[in-house]
Amino acid sequence: MKSRFFFLAALIGGCSLAASELTPAARGFFQKHCAECHDADAEKGKFRVDTLPADLDVSGATERWGKVVTRLEAGEMPPPKHERPPAADVDAVLGWAKTELAAAAKKRRAAEGRVSIRRLNRLEYENTLHDLLGIDTPLQELLPEDELADGFDNASKALSISPVHIQRYLDAAELALKAAIIRGPKPPTTTQRFSYDHKKEEGFMNHGNNKPMIRPRYDGEIMFFSEPHIEVPGQLIQFADVTKATPGHYKVRVSAYTFDAQDLSLTFAVRTTRSKQMLGYFDAPPDEATEPIEVEHAFGAGDTIVVAPYRLNQARGDRKFSQYPPKPWKEPEGLALAIQWIEVEGPLLDTWPPIGHHRLFGDVPLKPFKELPKDTLTPGEMGRLLRYSDKLTPVSEHPEADAKKLLADFLARAFRHAVTEDDVADYLKIVTAHLARKECFETSMMAAYSAVLCSPDFLFLVEEPGALNDRALACRLSYFLWRSAPDDQLRAAADKGELHRPEILRRETERLLAAPRSKAFVADFLNHWLHLRDIDATTPDKLLFPEYFSSVYNGTIDGLLRESVLAETRMYFADLLKSDGSLLQLIDSNFTYLNSRLAEFYGLPAVDGVAMRRSALPPDSVRGGVLTQASVLKVTSNGSRTSPVLRGAWVLDNIIGRPPPPPPPNAGSIEPDTRGATNIREQLNKHKNNETCAACHQKIDPPGFALECFDPVGQWRDFYRTTEVGTVVKKKYFETEAKYKKGAAVDPSGQTSSGQAFSGPKEFKQLALKQADVVARCLAAKLATYATGRRTEVSDFLALDAIVAHAKKQHYGLRTLIHEVIQSELFRTK
Repeated sequence: MKSRFFFLAALIGGCSLAASELTPAARGFFQKHCAECHDADAEKGKFRVDTLPADLDVSGATERWGKVVTRLEAGEMPPPKHERPPAADVDAVLGWAKTELAAAAKKRRAAEGRVSIRRLNRLEYENTLHDLLGIDTPLQELLPEDELADGFDNASKALSISPVHIQRYLDAAELALKAAIIRGPKPPTTTQRFSYDHKKEEGFMNHGNNKPMIRPRYDGEIMFFSEPHIEVPGQLIQFADVTKATPGHYKVRVSAYTFDAQDLSLTFAVRTTRSKQMLGYFDAPPDEATEPIEVEHAFGAGDTIVVAPYRLNQARGDRKFSQYPPKPWKEPEGLALAIQWIEVEGPLLDTWPPIGHHRLFGDVPLKPFKELPKDTLTPGEMGRLLRYSDKLTPVSEHPEADAKKLLADFLARAFRHAVTEDDVADYLKIVTAHLARKECFETSMMAAYSAVLCSPDFLFLVEEPGALNDRALACRLSYFLWRSAPDDQLRAAADKGELHRPEILRRETERLLAAPRSKAFVADFLNHWLHLRDIDATTPDKLLFPEYFSSVYNGTIDGLLRESVLAETRMYFADLLKSDGSLLQLIDSNFTYLNSRLAEFYGLPAVDGVAMRRSALPPDSVRGGVLTQASVLKVTSNGSRTSPVLRGAWVLDNIIGRPPPPPPPNAGSIEPDTRGATNIREQLNKHKNNETCAACHQKIDPPGFALECFDPVGQWRDFYRTTEVGTVVKKKYFETEAKYKKGAAVDPSGQTSSGQAFSGPKEFKQLALKQADVVARCLAAKLATYATGRRTEVSDFLALDAIVAHAKKQHYGLRTLIHEVIQSELFRTK
């Protein structure tokens, strides 16, 4: 066998440390623990330490040294069966390696920076235009879907651009600009009260399936004695007529109560039709209406609301009332949802003209199109529909001067940086060219504005190598925490050259986090980090898991339950963010967010009402932390069966930060056995017989086994549900017997790769909490990746360790961690 000294010499020779600076213990560490398995004679894992490049600038050097660091740091090398090196020796080696890798990376990034130029993704593009033009018009669906890289859709390497993108950007820009322009005088804000007992709602009220069980009463009140026919929901036609004439923001109030309640409060939903938005689920108080519920939404032309009872048929069935009309026919009786009236207030206007129109045309006077000179051209749709109408258009007496002024202000906002006269001149040429063709002022300006919104300066976040200037820093901060461009206050701090000062950056970070708009960060970050975006990627088997449905007959998913499981995770994270709660509570805690439906679903003590609220968990509860929340448990399942491999890999990647390598090509897959003939452990045994597979599965499987006691929709289980083999289950769902059988018992016990045993999720979570720094660094890395558009690498470990060390002083506070990420060099440099 070759001398183990070769590894030591290779390690020392290429670094800035002289051999004399390494302690004898360090030399002994490499000789004793590494070379035996990874030299020319052994080369286990096809990895040799005696040939590690001494020069970190050599191609592949960082990746190879990174493997050494990550395996040592994870305690995987030397293997558990070998003598474990002293922790102090490991720390000394890791400290050197991280320092050298960071120094090499800093030198390498000096010319181009760490982060590549990237364009705005669909969400950022839509949000930026909404803020710039003061509109609510949906735009994302007009654009090609963004790809994912490193778990996020704002990663620079995934945000390609093509001719298709440019055409779609043109379409989206045109739609957004049109939505910002006003065509008439300020519309009055009115309050109107509607009832379903109106001739315009006859199609709903008189439908053959609705009329027998949806009955009018006095003063326009109606009673739902059953849920409406699925094809004829209670959409309010009267309100659709209002929004068709005057789209905009409206407040909607609904006065409702539960008839013949007997201490029960029925639930109802309010959703929109064209925009397909769920506005919320609400409780109808027992026996008489109290305060009406109120929601606010931006309604497009012809959009309206639907009021829909929730699980009314089941509630009536529980009280022995039928959802079908009695025979011989008579008035239905018993439990019912009463809707007294619906009130609509709007359109709600903060300013007039709206901010978008003012940014496009300032104070340029408005005149009817028909008053334009006869030789003025209004091309396209405008020419066909508006040319001889009373609709208004901006008409400038000094078009070039006004265009120059308007463009200078618009470009500075759109480009998110200072603009020069040459920048303005380029777009002014577009305006003058259109004016020269006798086109009206509006169409000439719209041509220039469309070009602005499709230009690289708008579509891309451009940063120079080195420390970010204040304007680039403002953009990075705003797109991180608000998912949109900087507001006026943040722009002002950047324009003054103050934002790079740590105290000002911290002040603005705190302001952005405290604002309601930070909800965009919470929703989007969790959609990617925890994969909540995949909540509807699979549909559970309705025969195996009827609890997830509001009806197993037509396979309708329980909408309130779906909304509740997402709200639990988002509100839980937001709670920690607001209070600077310890991020370790993402692993385990004594509270969560619940409502009546979710508490029932989890089998926890009852919670009153559908409003989500912070709720203490029983001392013996297995819940607590995101690992045991239904949203995460569902997105890490396939709909019919759970997979310890899928869940285990998810935990390693998103919680521990040590993702397993991809499986080898011949690894095969495990098909779910819904019959119940075999359990998952038996199916996984074939992987353990393969040495290559076993090495990875020793790390992947334990977290997955710990979560096996949760089914694919997130409920606790003691046994697997099957469709063929098993004991008959005597339980009713929706007045029918359960269609599944009781299969094999679930075994959530296991042993971590380091040899620590656990009997279930509670013990596993306690083991995970012992790796507090590891969990914190994983989240810090995810936040840094999301904030910058570039994943962190082993050369960034030193910076991540510093972030975690600062957060640790504040008990790993989540808000503190975000502040430390933003103050770090990772965030403040390109």
